Amino acid sequence: MERSVPWPELPTELWAMIGRKLDTHMDVDRFRSVCSSWRSLIPPVPAFKIRIGGTLIERMVYLLERPPWSLEDSQCSPSREGWLIKVAGKATEDEDLSGQGKFQLFNPLSSLPILFEDGTFPKVLCPMDYRVTDIFSELYLIGGYGQSYEAKKVVILRDSPGTALEETLVVGIFGKGKLKYWKHQDEDWNALDDPNCQYDDVIAYKRQFYVVDRFGIVSWIDPSFKIVQFSPRVCGDGRVGDRKHLVESGGDLYVVDRYFDEEDKRCGMAAMDTANFKVYRLNQEWGKWDEIRDLGEVALFLGDYSSFSVMLKGFNGCKGNCIYFTDCRDRRVRVFDMPDRSIKKALCSPDHLRILWPPPAWIAPNGFVLSPCSRKELIF
Repeated sequence: MERSVPWPELPTELWAMIGRKLDTHMDVDRFRSVCSSWRSLIPPVPAFKIRIGGTLIERMVYLLERPPWSLEDSQCSPSREGWLIKVAGKATEDEDLSGQGKFQLFNPLSSLPILFEDGTFPKVLCPMDYRVTDIFSELYLIGGYGQSYEAKKVVILRDSPGTALEETLVVGIFGKGKLKYWKHQDEDWNALDDPNCQYDDVIAYKRQFYVVDRFGIVSWIDPSFKIVQFSPRVCGDGRVGDRKHLVESGGDLYVVDRYFDEEDKRCGMAAMDTANFKVYRLNQEWGKWDEIRDLGEVALFLGDYSSFSVMLKGFNGCKGNCIYFTDCRDRRVRVFDMPDRSIKKALCSPDHLRILWPPPAWIAPNGFVLSPCSRKELIF
């Protein structure tokens, strides 16, 4: 006959095994915060930093929500409120990007830092004060040398946040869509695949690397770093879009095809306005791509160095069934509405923007003042 065992009586070895299998940074932090004995079982997640043709650093995207128990009025609406933030540590050991602490806030859709005047924004954001959800882990290469080291996207493959560097694999898209990879003890990036191929995006999905090229063909990268075609073109015989994004949502893999303005392309504009999107979801049973016209309560966010999804059921301050992105021409955040296929500036629809900006009153109850640098560069 089976009997239940109170968790304090479980073997320490079992808790250590569980701790090493946690999926996210926040899970590790919560595990270690339970008690001193648990804290001693696993180390904190180290700052991910690799020096290969520059410094590769990790930035985390979190969704902060005001927990129900913090509401002053118990009769308040049960609707959820949240704020998306991107957080990174110092760029170097002797550099403090914020001038105020160990971490820096960034625009969730770009690499632009958010700087505040002294004393106008909380110096500490305690995860215990909010409901915190890990959304995405973004890698960013800084200080690279030469045109070929301008990384457009870098992704990492590892089993857990605490995976040893020796077991870590990294793939990036550089220059004009060229794939490169790095593994432990490599002194530099290694070229991957045919140099004539051009890739738009790469993602770590179900513990494998997947890439999509300019023609909408999705491939996966095998353990020997060979490119293996995974599926036919996402758009079949239709017109191919101009830029493709890979996004995971609810365990499914999506390709978001972006179409630029035809007049801009005819005029040879260097930076073009976005005119339309098409969204495709991988049909894993049949190995084909199904066009999706309704995302339900999910919103897709297409950033400069990462793309991610957020479930917005019950949310105020952000609308589902939309794509949030920065346009190539003026770098402002825009919203593509899936039902009516319209594109509008996020600033023109505050109900769409509140999850991004400004910080809610329960984060900065006394208000905030942006630094001159942020006022110039922070574009929503």
